[in-house]
Amino acid sequence: MILNYRLTAEEIKVLADEISKNLRSNFQTPLSTQEDPFLTIDEVAKLLNMTKGSIYGLVHKNAIPYHKKGKLYFLKSEINDWIKSGKRETKSSLHEKADEYLAKNLFQ
Repeated sequence: MILNYRLTAEEIKVLADEISKNLRSNFQTPLSTQEDPFLTIDEVAKLLNMTKGSIYGLVHKNAIPYHKKGKLYFLKSEINDWIKSGKRETKSSLHEKADEYLAKNLFQ
């Protein structure tokens, strides 16, 4: 069934605005996921399950990434990367790497 209905210029404009609004809302991510939130020392201490004193000690040693603008701030992504950088090899993977190295370099 085909309807023979003509839209006025104003109706077309309203429809176009609605379509644009729907497209923007469906394809844009919310600001909270776009931004990398800054954390306070209390939040970092809670996140890492450490005392504030321990966090201050890491800051003093420059062992943890931080920003200082009057107070200390920490980017959540930098803290996550810092945690990931502390990954330790298992004994079996270290033995495998040593065996590979020896096999490659033993008879050179």
